[in-house]
Amino acid sequence: MNRLFFGAALACLFLFVAGCREDALIGPGDIQALQAYMTIGSYSENGKIYISPSSDSIYLQQGFRYTFEAKYLVGGHEIRPDSAQEVYRSHFWDLGDDSVNATILEHLFDSAGYYLFVLNTIDYGGDTLKDTAHIFVSTPLSIHLSAPAEGSSIEPLSDDYVEMNWDISGIDPWEKTSCSIYAAVADDIQLNRASSYFSRPTSSWLGVLDTLDPLYTGDCQNGALLKGPLISEEWLKRNGFNLRDTSLTVYWGVKATAYTENGFEEYSSDVSMFNTLFLGGDSSVIQIKPTYESLVTGTSVSTRIVLVSALGDTLKDFLYDTPKQATSVKVAPQTRLRLYAHETKLTDYEPKTITIDVPERSMVRLADSIVFTDKIPPKAAPVKNDFALSDSIKFYFMDMGSGINPTQKKFILADYDTVDVAYESSTLTFANPCRRECKIKIPIPDNARNRNTELFWTMTPFKDSLHIAGPFVQTEEQQ
Repeated sequence: MNRLFFGAALACLFLFVAGCREDALIGPGDIQALQAYMTIGSYSENGKIYISPSSDSIYLQQGFRYTFEAKYLVGGHEIRPDSAQEVYRSHFWDLGDDSVNATILEHLFDSAGYYLFVLNTIDYGGDTLKDTAHIFVSTPLSIHLSAPAEGSSIEPLSDDYVEMNWDISGIDPWEKTSCSIYAAVADDIQLNRASSYFSRPTSSWLGVLDTLDPLYTGDCQNGALLKGPLISEEWLKRNGFNLRDTSLTVYWGVKATAYTENGFEEYSSDVSMFNTLFLGGDSSVIQIKPTYESLVTGTSVSTRIVLVSALGDTLKDFLYDTPKQATSVKVAPQTRLRLYAHETKLTDYEPKTITIDVPERSMVRLADSIVFTDKIPPKAAPVKNDFALSDSIKFYFMDMGSGINPTQKKFILADYDTVDVAYESSTLTFANPCRRECKIKIPIPDNARNRNTELFWTMTPFKDSLHIAGPFVQTEEQQ
């Protein structure tokens, strides 16, 4: 990419053709070297990031937009963009089937594959300087764990091999792969595939992985056979587990890496879990831990749970009153077992009936299956229907679900005018805002963001009193 400029006379001749000026960067008597090269950048949340390739082979990601910018050096010194046009006659980008005349080129690679980008610069000697980039656009790497199937059960102390398998895509011909398997026995961990983490209140799955050694590392194109037993009897004794009536949950994950010899790497990971079978008998256990959406910490519940067989027989009927704690129920193996749940205390909460199959010698964990949702807005009613004109107006305010946040701002609407209220001991208090008949709406939300926007009351002042009627439902035509 280096080209010596001609002597003073020839240099001045070419500069004269281009428009010779006294302040031109290359003038009579200069003998300098011109270098042309491209830079490649991409945009992120932190601004523009420049890619520094180790060779003329560039590895980029499919679906991303990149900028290619022409840069110039004279005598080893970079030229400012506003002065660059004074050191070359013309330049253009050769993109294979297309040619673009621009200093900065923006390109979206919507397809993976090989691309050849060439920056061509014609100097004042009439020669063409070239900077060539061999671009390899990689398909996004993706991995999905398939065996053992999520939620399946295995013999905990068997010497048999355990097949660990996955489906992987996005490996390009120029990439090699490496997959590492990690596993841990843990409680109170939830699968969170949105970020490929096992989430705990204070630690993530990746944090757990960082404390473990991989069970296996090898090429991603094939799965792995791990020699059993995966859980040793020594470990069980040390941790006080009796697998005759206990099932352990094994969480496992795979970190996949696709890489090239030039230092390019891309990653993907997935997580899954399986259970261990009981060692004795043929009964099973259902572990139940209902979830109450938007429930304020410390709020007590009283949930009735009924287990009904596929034939309609009631097998179990019990109360659950310990939020965030699991309760275990022993049942016989069966199919299509129905679970009915009813919250007897916070009656705004409603669940859906679920149906499950219970395999033999297994623990079926229902930590996320029974979900109580509060979809009922708070209720309001006036303390009485008639007030003296000088009295403060009072409404009872009730919510039998997620509850009212005492710190949130509360107000009512009187014919669309906002009126501040006081709220204490489930009672709303406010001054009479009506000089003539008006509508009152109380759109105060509960913690699940339910609010009554269709109900209203009418307040009608008389000579010595104020009458409240309602509630009424406001139709769409009235809104």
